[in-house]
Amino acid sequence: MPSVTRSLRSPLFWGVVTICLTTIVALVVAELYISPPHRQLVTFYTDDVASVKPGDSVRVAGIDVGEVKHISLESQHARVQLSVKDDVFVGDQTQVEVRMLTVVGGYFVTLVPLGDRPLGRRPIPIDRVTMPYSLIRTLSDATKITDQVAPRPINESLNQIQQGLTGSNSEILAKVLDAGNSTSEVLERQRGQLTSILEMSNEYLQTMNGNRELLEYLISRIAILEETLVLYGDGFASSLAGLGKIVDKIYPIIPFYFEHRQDFLNRVRGILGEIQTIADRNGVVVRVLRRIRGRLQTTLDWQNAGTPQELLATDLCFPIEGRRC
Repeated sequence: MPSVTRSLRSPLFWGVVTICLTTIVALVVAELYISPPHRQLVTFYTDDVASVKPGDSVRVAGIDVGEVKHISLESQHARVQLSVKDDVFVGDQTQVEVRMLTVVGGYFVTLVPLGDRPLGRRPIPIDRVTMPYSLIRTLSDATKITDQVAPRPINESLNQIQQGLTGSNSEILAKVLDAGNSTSEVLERQRGQLTSILEMSNEYLQTMNGNRELLEYLISRIAILEETLVLYGDGFASSLAGLGKIVDKIYPIIPFYFEHRQDFLNRVRGILGEIQTIADRNGVVVRVLRRIRGRLQTTLDWQNAGTPQELLATDLCFPIEGRRC
């Protein structure tokens, strides 16, 4: 018992106890710092941490679930540790995306939980990490694209272009440019000629507008003459029908007709020939007048677009013998 009392009074004993307690407290503090209660550590690798720093927000579906805890540099890549709430499920196929916080700057880390099994302490590989911009990845991707390009055909094409632009071929190129300039001058000249044609057409239309009353007068007179000749033609037809009736009436004097047949036929043929000539001429005149009136009417219709045309004599019907309205 005295030995125990002496041990408790020994400074060495209390020094050992103090060191042990300090070590235990340090271990507890370190454990709490590394793995706080109700938190879990998520680690991922990246080749560019310029847009990530400790203290940045960690989100899942836009909800803040933790922060960036620690960043360390390793031989092949950078190691980033996240402190995330332990009630957030992080699967073994989880992806990491670093996104811009605002337009003016700032970033945050987004976790995209995927997979059926928990991730645990395994780090997320670099191929499942997306940074907002990575110069290294951009250069690497560009190298992958250009690796599939065959440089020899491109080199040959450039050499052929260079040969084509040297020596006498350069004169041909100058001639092609001169031909293009000449074509431009011809087009400019033709544009001036087209302008002159349009101006002449405008003058013609203005003249036609000034003579519109004369055209209307001519059309109305031609329509009257046309309708008059049509009426005369119908009258001739009615006369021929009446002549046939007269012949029927004089049937009883046929014996006298046979005695003077030749003289009678000559007279009748003469009369019929004159009537036929008049009818033929009348038809030709009517067709000519109708054609002239149609052309004048077309010209007038162009000038009076949207205006109802005047009533002409050819639009009316005049009842005469042998004609129905």
